[in-house]
Amino acid sequence: MTYFAEPDFKEYFKHDHRIHKSHIATFRFYKNKMLEVMKRSSLFGLLLPLIAISCSNPIEKAANTISSMELSKDISVLASDSLQGRGLCSIGETRTLNYLQSRMKELGLEPAFGTSYLQRVPLVKISSSVENDLVINSSNSKQLALPQSSYTAWSSALQQKIAVSKSEIIFVGFGIDAPEYKWNDFEGLDVRGKTIVVLVNDPGYYTHDSSMFQGNAMTYYGRWRYKFEEAERMGAAACFIVHEDGPAGYPWSVVNRHNNTAAYFLDDSTLSHVRCLVQGWFTVDAARQLFVNQGYNFDSLKKQAIGRSFKPVDLGCSLTINMSNSWAKCSSYNVGGVIRGRISPEENIVYSGHWDHLGIGPVVDGDSIYNGASDNAAAIAWMFSIAKAFQHLPQSPDKSVLFLIPTAEESGMLGSDYYVQHPAFPMDSTIACLNTDVTLFLGRFKDVTVTGLGYSQLDSLLAFEAAKQGRYVCGDPNPENGMFYRSDQLPFLKAGVPALFAKGYSDQRKLGKKRTMAKIETYWKSTYHKPSDEFVPSRDNLDGLVEDSKLFFKVGLRILDEKNFPKWNKGSEFYRLRSR
Repeated sequence: MTYFAEPDFKEYFKHDHRIHKSHIATFRFYKNKMLEVMKRSSLFGLLLPLIAISCSNPIEKAANTISSMELSKDISVLASDSLQGRGLCSIGETRTLNYLQSRMKELGLEPAFGTSYLQRVPLVKISSSVENDLVINSSNSKQLALPQSSYTAWSSALQQKIAVSKSEIIFVGFGIDAPEYKWNDFEGLDVRGKTIVVLVNDPGYYTHDSSMFQGNAMTYYGRWRYKFEEAERMGAAACFIVHEDGPAGYPWSVVNRHNNTAAYFLDDSTLSHVRCLVQGWFTVDAARQLFVNQGYNFDSLKKQAIGRSFKPVDLGCSLTINMSNSWAKCSSYNVGGVIRGRISPEENIVYSGHWDHLGIGPVVDGDSIYNGASDNAAAIAWMFSIAKAFQHLPQSPDKSVLFLIPTAEESGMLGSDYYVQHPAFPMDSTIACLNTDVTLFLGRFKDVTVTGLGYSQLDSLLAFEAAKQGRYVCGDPNPENGMFYRSDQLPFLKAGVPALFAKGYSDQRKLGKKRTMAKIETYWKSTYHKPSDEFVPSRDNLDGLVEDSKLFFKVGLRILDEKNFPKWNKGSEFYRLRSR
């Protein structure tokens, strides 16, 4: 009987050794639960296969409606040149929204937002221009002018003129206040009106000690987004993160794109009351120059910041920077459809995958349309195939299923952030979020790579279903990159909702791990966020996406079938955000 087959947990742990010890109890709970069912089932002898077949048929029949042909149709449309790269507030968006609504209607999904599939998301596109070099004045009369090649800066304030003048500069280590890790870089410190300089990532990256944060795996506290959010909460006038390729997970060219370019933000009242007026990055060389100019060694202070005894350092200098802002407002849209639950319709799970990409951009090899086939047309096809499977069940589930296609993920998860602030279902009734992003068209995989492995009980439910496909669960091969916080599950995490961000990724069945990782490296260098992210049916193999779609359909059913909401594992930075 395969329905209650016990996953090979030894195999599970063989492939990933980074799980915190306190998480193992969760896996043992589900293992014992499965064994109990198997023992009871064995008493029925010959009746067992008949029961298994009769019970599993409706689910298997529904799962088997998922096909590469239909996935291919959706990806082909969504990644076509006619949608012009699905850019925000463009004709490409209009065409995309029309297609998404028509597909939801075809699938028989109810509109999620009253009578509409659309949720308006107000955006503002702010262009920040630095008017001169960033100037640092020292109490010893030294002056340091940093050229724009050594820093990047912008402002989210709806102000035409941005001025930070003679703001005292303080090095505050990682800029983290994390009660669950007993870590507070701001303890006893008042940074209101001051400029803080912080390190990227978190202390665990440097120690590889799983008892300090999550070891080498980046936590949310290590993300640039958190650093700026904390600077705003603390009332700093400016915040600069020191960039280094390794701990950041991307090269300087990625953050340097902010210089004198436009960025989207949610258009709400917070933009009129911004306290941290300037956000930005220093190159590590600029940081070293700044520190040595003040009689400090950057690398020495960084080493101290990794330890719990570190105290912030007043660098004895001040920052002056002048910027000008201009902006334009527009509306974009989230798209959502619902299968309403029969018994507890207010309780729900969310399948999510963003629709937006980069639109029309710089020409690369004669092509300027950034089609975004793997990022993220494939995720929408994945979602529609799962919705179809749910609709082929004999009856709707007891709880609701929301299929959410957010906008503006590429601009910082703005659409999913807005949804969480204005949800179709209350966040405390939202059981879990199942998100996907960036799909590799390589065929079937032996693995299910979980980005954010070990954070919640959802991992065990996934492992149970993955084992039935003959697959094992493993962690992200590059956890230091913090990918768990770089897609649409993030706003749900911050609202206390456990999430799965997983897919076949690192062990393609025919290629093996080494060759698969080589393919992944090529993808990130040559395809990701480039016009070459296109879908070619004769070249691209969707068998893996079919398998993942069936897997997540069944995982969703299993979550809906659980009596209790899945819980965070202790040690997660989101553990204290949910009580039920």
